[in-house]
This record gives sequence, C-alpha cells and structure tokens, in this order.
Amino acid sequence: MTTLTRETAEKLVASIGIPPRPAAVIAVQDEKAKADPNLKVIADAIARDVGLSAALLKTVNSALFGLPRQVQSVPHAVNLLGVARVSTLVNSLALKTSLNTFGIERFWDQSTRTALLCGWLAGKMGHDRDLAHLFGLFRDAGIPLMMKRFPDYKDTLRLANQPGADFAAIEDARHGVSHAQVGAIMARNWNLPGVIRDAIAHHHEPALFDDAKADLLERSLVALSHLAGVLEARHSRHQDDSEWVRFANPVLSLLMVGDEDLDELAAEASSLLLDTGL
Repeated sequence: MTTLTRETAEKLVASIGIPPRPAAVIAVQDEKAKADPNLKVIADAIARDVGLSAALLKTVNSALFGLPRQVQSVPHAVNLLGVARVSTLVNSLALKTSLNTFGIERFWDQSTRTALLCGWLAGKMGHDRDLAHLFGLFRDAGIPLMMKRFPDYKDTLRLANQPGADFAAIEDARHGVSHAQVGAIMARNWNLPGVIRDAIAHHHEPALFDDAKADLLERSLVALSHLAGVLEARHSRHQDDSEWVRFANPVLSLLMVGDEDLDELAAEASSLLLDTGL
C-alpha cells in the first residue's frame, strides 16, 4: 500500500467530505472529559437535539438492552446507563445520522452487529467494553464516505471482499486512499481517543501484530474487531469473513483463543444476536 504524506491524505479526504462532529457529541465529550461529569449537563445537551433524543430512547428501550421497564426520558437514560455508555451511544447514533445510511442499510446493520460483538468479546476477555464497542462502530466509517465520493466504489468493494484480498491495498490502487485512512481522520476530527484513531488506520494490516513497538491496546482492539467480524459473518452469512484467512493466526494468538473456543464463541455470539434482534 502506498504511504501517503499527511498533506496528500488530507487533500484526498477533504475532497471526500467528512461530516463535522455534531454539537451534542461535542457537549457530551467535553463533559465526559471532566473529573466529575455532570449528568444533567449531558442529558440537557442530548435533549436539545430532538432527533438524537428520540433515537437514544428508542435504542435504550429496544431488546438490545433488555431493560425490565421502559425508560421514559433522556435524564432517566443517562442516570441509568452512566456517562461512558451514553457517550458511546450518542457517538453511534450521531455517526449513523451524519453518514446518511439511506441505501446502505445492510452495511450499517453489519457494522452494528460487529460493534456489539466487539464490545461483548471485550467484556468476556477483560478489555474495556465501551472502548471496543466505540471502535467497532467507527472502524469502517470511511466506507460510506468512499462510496459517496467514488462512483465505482461498489466495484472496489466486490474486489476487496474476495477471500484473502488486501482490502486497503485494493482501495489505494483504485482511488489513491483507503477507507482506513478516511476513517482515521474522521476519528481525529470527532475527537475520539487516539488509540481508536490509530486502530482504525491500521485495522487492515496484519503486520501490526508483528510490530513489537505497536501499542498493545491498539492491537487488542484490532484483534477483537476481526474476531467479532468472523463471528458476525458466521451468524449472518454462514461463512468466514473475507479477511479472516489473513488475520486468523495473529488474532487468535493475541487473544489466546483456540479452535474449540472459537466454535463456542460463535454459538454464544449467534444466540446474543438472535436475542437482541440484530
């Protein structure tokens, strides 16, 4: 894959058009960053965005959360779920709106399932569940932006999704930029944690796992997302994810998952997705 200078990458990405970070996301992130976040400030920021408020309540009251009673208000949701989880939800819902997922519902559904499994796996394996879920949501956010910018991008996706294909290299050869680069810049613009930005940038690079200098958390996030991806593919399409052949060994090694463990995780993941209606 071609290594772009930062200036060249920025120019290419500028031509694609990354959506700005919504005001509600800015307000929630700013408050979350404080030593003692004020839940009322967070709830008020969300409530000012009518569409976001409605989407938040709809999601919280869905089978995904399985709450014993219905949540009636944004303040109730914030108090019940806590700052970290609400922040992840706000980012997720704002991302979907900002990317305008009309016409690419299958992409969004797959991303939602993969992100859910990414967070679930993180919880089982002792990693930060909310951070992993957030990464799972944003990992492929560059794809709809590439689709919007390049008329022949669907052809690129068909090529890139062949088993064993180098996804980012194919994008780079055809368009001069990859969705990983676009997504990383979007993550930076949206002020997401640096480790998420770096993981997005490198999530199509198996060499990341051989780099002793690479951040362990970054490698873990990428590994969790690829494991989540193959579990989602087995559930939804009854086959392995197209990149699994390139990532299986380093991912399973880093996460210390054996073949028998993988089969058990696949069964558990499928049950989870069925239970949540995803």
